Amino acid sequence: MKQFAFSRASRLRLKKEFEAVFDAGNRTATRDLVAWHSESAGKEKKIGLMVSKKTGGAVKRNRLKRLLREAFRLTKEELKEGTRLIIYPKAGCAMENLAQAGKALETVRQRARLNR
Repeated sequence: MKQFAFSRASRLRLKKEFEAVFDAGNRTATRDLVAWHSESAGKEKKIGLMVSKKTGGAVKRNRLKRLLREAFRLTKEELKEGTRLIIYPKAGCAMENLAQAGKALETVRQRARLNR
């Protein structure tokens, strides 16, 4: 069960970490999500979320963040080592459950070629 833990080390939290990923210049967009990605020397796979108020109220934004975090946690073993990923859901994003969030992240991973 330890392999599926979502620790603080799995999150991008600092402004400089976000800026490092943005400066890498790799961007991928799908119908529902925009993703910036880069690779670093470390082995830890990290995710950062940015959810705009245009997405909806606080309840919807927080649910969307929980769904995306959980989808990342369940599938992070399929990512390359050292992947840094920032996810930005577009306004009108239609994710209602974990299956849809997982499918959206899978689409991003395939387009960005982040799978192992």
